[in-house]
This record gives sequence, C-alpha cells and structure tokens, in this order.
Amino acid sequence: MRINSLLQPPSNRLGLSLWTVVAAFGSYFCMYGFRKPFTAAGYEEFQLLGLSYKSVLVTSQVLGYTISKFIGIRVISEMPPARRSRTILLLVGIAQMALLLFALVPAPWNFICLFVNGLPLGMVFGLVLGFLEGRRATEILAAGLCASFILADGVTKSVGSYLLTAGVNEFWMPFGAGAVFAVPLLIFVGMLARIPMPDASDELHRSKRAPMTLKERRSLFLKYATGLTMLVSVYLLLTILRSVRADFAPEIWKGLGEAAPPSIFARSEIYVMFGVVSGAIHHG
Repeated sequence: MRINSLLQPPSNRLGLSLWTVVAAFGSYFCMYGFRKPFTAAGYEEFQLLGLSYKSVLVTSQVLGYTISKFIGIRVISEMPPARRSRTILLLVGIAQMALLLFALVPAPWNFICLFVNGLPLGMVFGLVLGFLEGRRATEILAAGLCASFILADGVTKSVGSYLLTAGVNEFWMPFGAGAVFAVPLLIFVGMLARIPMPDASDELHRSKRAPMTLKERRSLFLKYATGLTMLVSVYLLLTILRSVRADFAPEIWKGLGEAAPPSIFARSEIYVMFGVVSGAIHHG
C-alpha cells in the first residue's frame, strides 16, 4: 500500500510530463542492463568455425533483436494499452532467463542463448513508446526516451566491466548485470503502468492512438511504402554503424592505445548523449 501511494503520478500537466519521461527513460535504460553488458567482455579464448567468438555473440543477439522488431509490428500494434507494462516485464524476464542459460550452456554453443536474449528485447522500445504517444508533449517525451539508450549503452557496459574487474566470470557477468537492474526496472515499469491515458485535451492536438488490425497496417504501408522503406533502410544502416561502435567499444579503445577503465564507457556516452540532445533541441 505504501509503495502504491508513492507510485502515483501528479495530477498537473507539467508534473505528469516529468513523471512520464522519467518512467520511460528509466524503463528503457534498465532494459539495456539485460542486453548490452556482455559486450564489455572479450571472450578471446573461444572461436566458432574460425570466427571471433565475440563477433558471433554480437551477431547472434542482433539477429534475434532484428527479428523481434518485425514480430513487434504485429504484436505491439495490436496490443491493448493495459497489457503493455506486464508484457515489458515478461519480455525482459525471458531475456534474463536466456542470460542464465548463457552462463550454464558450454561455450561456444551458448551463442544461441544470446539470440534468444535479443528476441524479446526488440519489442520493448515500441511498448514503452506506446505510453508516450497521442499526447501534446509526445515529441519532447520521445526525445527523452531516445536519450536513454545512448546513455544506457555506456553505463550498462561500465556495470559489466566493473563486475569483470570484481572477478565475476565473463559468462556469468551478463546475468549478474541483469540482476543489478531488476529492481529499478520494476520501479520504472510500475511508474509507466500508472500513467493515465491521453485526455480530451491531448486528443484535440493529436490523433487518438488505437490498436491496428492487419488490414489497417497493410493499408498504411501501401499508402506510404516508398517513404517508409527509405526511412527504414537509412535507420537500419545507421543502427548497424552505431551497434558496431558500441558493441566493440573495448576493442576500439584498445586499438587506439588508450586504457579502458570501467567508467570510460559511461563517461563517453554521456558526452554523446548531451551532444545529440543539444543538437536536436537546437534544430527544433
């Protein structure tokens, strides 16, 4: 009862907007704790079919994450708002169980566990974004959400690196990092679940968001097929570039001849986040 009373959003519009952006930022930030910490390790003792084992792990997770995005086109668009928060916790729970299997299954065959880890996590962004859509301040709220994955990438990698320096095995480290973010995730998703639906004032400025059927999705795509295809293609290329830079950050720092203490990943991404957000604000 006490926790429920604390997790009640304010009734005024500014306070509710702050509550919403903090809840969305925190929820997606914590999701990264179940996805990215493994990239802090090198896994240099193993290979698979002559390939770098870390490259196999990264590719396996990205493949699952990419497939998840396409699954999410249907799942997220058809999902009633009341089920979003529970679904986020279910998806992240599946990802954490995959990390447990990653620690238990012998290398190098545990690479499939990271495919399973990425498979549910690709839908979390769309579910969190669903809480922000259809509001007068949607653009500002979404900017805060997007800032979360820039910062989270570095911070969660730092957490993984700290666990490694503390002596945690590199195969158990991803599961341990997920455990670090489990309680904060519950709190932030609890905040998301208490965000009220857009009111009449929001609907005057934004079209009402409702679940879409297969027929409606097909009609929308056919209407904007060229533009959507170009946007998705550019987004995919940029995402691949960003992912390579982020997932192999320890190797990049090592190649530059720089020491890479655990804190460097968080600090470098803080600068990137402020640069991106400042540029977006200035452009807007």
